[in-house]
Amino acid sequence: MLSVDYNDEQKELEASIPELQKEIGTLKNECTNVQKFLDIVRKYVCVQELTPEVLRTFISKIVVHEREKKHSQTSPQQIDIYFRYIGTFALPSEINQAEEKTHDERRTA
Repeated sequence: MLSVDYNDEQKELEASIPELQKEIGTLKNECTNVQKFLDIVRKYVCVQELTPEVLRTFISKIVVHEREKKHSQTSPQQIDIYFRYIGTFALPSEINQAEEKTHDERRTA
């Protein structure tokens, strides 16, 4: 009976190997990209002036979304900045706000 359980567990583990190897490859790629970004950051440690060259070095694209309320200058507007090698990221204050909003929605539901 234990032998059957062990064989089943071994089959499950062997089936999960390709997925785990793919995940390891993705993580290695992300690590390499972060290292490339840090190399750029080290090159521009003391930037005195924000020039087009510096912007092109750090930023791959900027996406400006439509306003929540059209034709309103005071309505919030989402802007996503995609950095080279690391993509976009949320600032800690934005992460905390998103977590609080999710937590509030769960309480009211």
